[in-house]
Amino acid sequence: MKYLRTFYQRLRDFRHKKKLTLEDIATFCQVDVTVVAGWENPIESQRCYPSIDNLFDLCVKTGVSLDALLDFDQNEKTNPQLDLPGFEMGEDGDLDTVIERLTKVMEEALPDSTERLLLKRFRASDEDKKRFILQLMNNGD
Repeated sequence: MKYLRTFYQRLRDFRHKKKLTLEDIATFCQVDVTVVAGWENPIESQRCYPSIDNLFDLCVKTGVSLDALLDFDQNEKTNPQLDLPGFEMGEDGDLDTVIERLTKVMEEALPDSTERLLLKRFRASDEDKKRFILQLMNNGD
């Protein structure tokens, strides 16, 4: 995600600076707390990203600028970034079409309510239950 590479750090730093909790951010963006925790997850393979609507809600409701959260100022020669899926200008240069495609790609990547609930319950389980769940899931392959 080209512009979201350090979003997790920037969000966490902003939240700490303003003394906001994960719950506060979740309320602003109308998402579950586990989703916000996923946005701030330092492990890239376990991290998830906010939707365009979530980013706008966060900016409007906290007063933080989008520039403060996204990697617009990164030098790609010293810090190469991944391309943001669906974010390329079409022949007509219509940004609305690009944003619609980007939103669709991001929504497909976000966990649905069932997946969020499953993750929340899994994280709350003790180690024995986690191992058992993983064994059950491996037997289904």
